[in-house]
Amino acid sequence: MENGQKTLMGLFNGDKVFIIPKYQRAYAWGTKQLNEFLDDIHNQSNPSNYFFGTILFEEKDTIDGYEQIEIVDGQQRITTLVIFMKILLQKIEKSIDERKYKILTKRFIKDEYFHKLQALDIDNEFFKTYIIGDSTPNDKSFDSPSQKRLWKAKEHISKKLLVVDNKRLIEYIEIIETTNVLTYSVKNTGEATLIFETTNDRGKSLTSLEKTKSFLMYKIYLSLSKPNDVLSTVHDRFSKIYRILDSIDKRIGEDNILQYHFIGFESSVKKSYQNHVGKIKLKFNQILVEDEINSEVDSYTLELKESFSRFLDILDSKHKSIRDIYLIGRIGNFYPIFNKITKYKMDNEENYLRVVRLFEIYSFRVYGISNKRSNTGQSELYRLAKEFKGNFESLINSLKYEINAYSPDNEFENQLRSSSFFRNINNNDKNYLFWKYENYLRINYQPKASEMSEDEFSTQDSKLKMTIEHITAQTPKNGLEFSELENDKFKEELLHSIGNLTIDPKSSNSSKGNNVWGEKDEKYFQKAPFKTQLELSDFVVDEKKEWNDDSIEKRADKIVKFALDYWNPTTV
Repeated sequence: MENGQKTLMGLFNGDKVFIIPKYQRAYAWGTKQLNEFLDDIHNQSNPSNYFFGTILFEEKDTIDGYEQIEIVDGQQRITTLVIFMKILLQKIEKSIDERKYKILTKRFIKDEYFHKLQALDIDNEFFKTYIIGDSTPNDKSFDSPSQKRLWKAKEHISKKLLVVDNKRLIEYIEIIETTNVLTYSVKNTGEATLIFETTNDRGKSLTSLEKTKSFLMYKIYLSLSKPNDVLSTVHDRFSKIYRILDSIDKRIGEDNILQYHFIGFESSVKKSYQNHVGKIKLKFNQILVEDEINSEVDSYTLELKESFSRFLDILDSKHKSIRDIYLIGRIGNFYPIFNKITKYKMDNEENYLRVVRLFEIYSFRVYGISNKRSNTGQSELYRLAKEFKGNFESLINSLKYEINAYSPDNEFENQLRSSSFFRNINNNDKNYLFWKYENYLRINYQPKASEMSEDEFSTQDSKLKMTIEHITAQTPKNGLEFSELENDKFKEELLHSIGNLTIDPKSSNSSKGNNVWGEKDEKYFQKAPFKTQLELSDFVVDEKKEWNDDSIEKRADKIVKFALDYWNPTTV
């Protein structure tokens, strides 16, 4: 294939098969990129003015008369173009000459023997059957998130073309055929690496992971006398990283994982993680000995691949302690240590779970109840990640020290007892505290019951979603029931305190409205499915059955004691 500018018709002409190599990421385009692609075509008034971009290819062998051409850079655009042409030709089939239709189909889609584009191995059968083919997938047809994105792309393009008149659809053919594209075609992986690095890492938007892969292959090609075997290994490892990323499916960003890996395994300069790609480049550029470059690249890419695998294990874990951290949130500061301890998990799973539990206590006490800034303790946590090499006891002691330093018991208790607890603590932390308290009651008080599940706690159902209910309402209807409500002390010290709050589904909370205590207790609390509400009668004054100052303070004592015991780092 000749290098230089050509039209898409010229690019696709002939017996070529375009292949997405295994080291490439899976199909990743979403609505934003698809709309930009479609808008570029639709807005062209002069077909010859449309520029498709630069595509980098690596030429492979010829099989059965078909040139095998790997797409080194540009696979997202080429894939989308093929999907677009499939849908477009399907819509105008009856409106153009039959011979023209067959020529276009052979050029852009498939001929009798070969599909024009071979997708990644994991997606190729799906691509042929449901994207190029006319079958409709069901829920069991999807084996990867990228297959769902491919199908959504086909649906989205179909929907967009549905509202375009037939005349304009036919004009799209001329636009595509005369669209200009700049191609680089090389004979080997090393040469492709050199071109990719010098054309893409200078201003074009790449992820940090793509820049790192590109740089490493570039460094290998320039530094090693026989680079092909090492390049193949790096390709294989990044291929596995991209497959892992497809399973992670945006639950955590790829560049975040790269940064967390750097913090745990590479960083040595304070704040260096903020320019982690630059630091990796500097590290390898300072290595001049060929064998050392080979060794360091091998070590780095192997550890990086294993880090991505560990992050997938963490994200997919169903273990209660790990799930708790995600329910609280604020996990970012712990990810570098989380990655490191997961590497040593098999050696000591009991201590591994102790550390995980301390992450949860740290997050809840320091960031949640004590309201410390989100970067509090971050430098020390990153240092612990960098230095951890399997000594769990030392790490556990360090985490306990940090928790007690940033949220000592007296401060933790004062925040729990604050008269402004309801206003000071965010809703998720309040819900989390009362969820744990609810389960504490279910486990320890008769009649015992099964715990309230994570799904019940985290549901976003508008009726079942958990909220915090004031037991004595903030603005009771029918006037003020108790004399305490006329007292400024009650409003200032007790109304929003922890003892006057309980967890409640949104629909139930709404139905209670601003009813006074007697109505709430009789109609709701005594019949509630939650022990946090059923136990309220234990705190009322026996003679008058009132919910008053003493009730709130006694209940606060019980909840605070529970919290001090449950989130006590010294007992972990």
